[in-house]
Amino acid sequence: MLVGLPFMVVGQTDSTPGIKTNQYITDKSNFINVSVFNRNPNNLINLESKFNLTFKPNDVFNQGIKIQHKWFGLGIGFSPKKLQGDNKGTTDELDLHLYVYSKRQYLDAYFISYKGFYLENFMRNDSLKKYYTSFPLMPDLSITTTGLTYLHLFNHKKFSLRASFTQNEIQRKSAGSFVLGSSLNYMRMENSGNIIPKELRAVALADQQFVKVAFYDISILPGYAHTFVYKRFYLTLVPMLGVALQYQNFSTVDKRNPTRISNGFRSLSKVSIGYNSDRFFCALTGTNDTYNYMLVPEVRLRTQISEARVIIGYRFTPKGVLKKISDHM
Repeated sequence: MLVGLPFMVVGQTDSTPGIKTNQYITDKSNFINVSVFNRNPNNLINLESKFNLTFKPNDVFNQGIKIQHKWFGLGIGFSPKKLQGDNKGTTDELDLHLYVYSKRQYLDAYFISYKGFYLENFMRNDSLKKYYTSFPLMPDLSITTTGLTYLHLFNHKKFSLRASFTQNEIQRKSAGSFVLGSSLNYMRMENSGNIIPKELRAVALADQQFVKVAFYDISILPGYAHTFVYKRFYLTLVPMLGVALQYQNFSTVDKRNPTRISNGFRSLSKVSIGYNSDRFFCALTGTNDTYNYMLVPEVRLRTQISEARVIIGYRFTPKGVLKKISDHM
């Protein structure tokens, strides 16, 4: 069994339910939001040198349910391994997030772990497609990343991220805001042996034949967010692009452990399109987080963590026992 996406969502509340904070935003946080979701991840590691290698986990969509009320929210998703592609090996996945959505700020604390990858683009490499008729498997290749991402909104009185991504507010009129993001992140990629397939090792230099790569980085991400509203429909775009400073530590097959400090680019984007009424809401959301670095001369690493999610939900007024619990929250 593969468990994915247990997470918690926390948000500040600032008004009574259904009351317009202003002409742009209506607060709905005192309702109980119950929603189901379908999540489709698309994650990869890309090494580019004299060869181009794209490693992907055999991760599949998962489904789940989320309940949210006032400052508390909990969602759990599940995807069984039997849905993984037969020719792509087996991937063990753990994806944990703690989200905080307030009016001015967004915080994502995360721990993501994958073990078991396949080489997705082997047919584009002449040296590999001669030897393989199906995806080369790397069952011991793993990636672990943990960190914090923080966003600050400068126009929170007119623009709401919560309306598009947690659905406990409603954006009534089109509006936007400049966004400033920052993050601290640790990532480790390792294998039981050489990460480079044996058919390509003859053209790879000794310092390009990695067994383990570890990064510590800090990044700054300026951007702009905007929601376009037409009646009860909306489209939210949040593109951000910035720079990152990274400390790198490697382990190679010849037992060397070089370290270096590097800089690179990071992009983070979020999008949401949906329908948001007083009770019913639905949305298609997407997130893409990409790092792009030079490891050693002539070797570039790109990591991508992204997902698309379909959400359908309904807002209930707490009554009876639920009302008593709500009054104490």
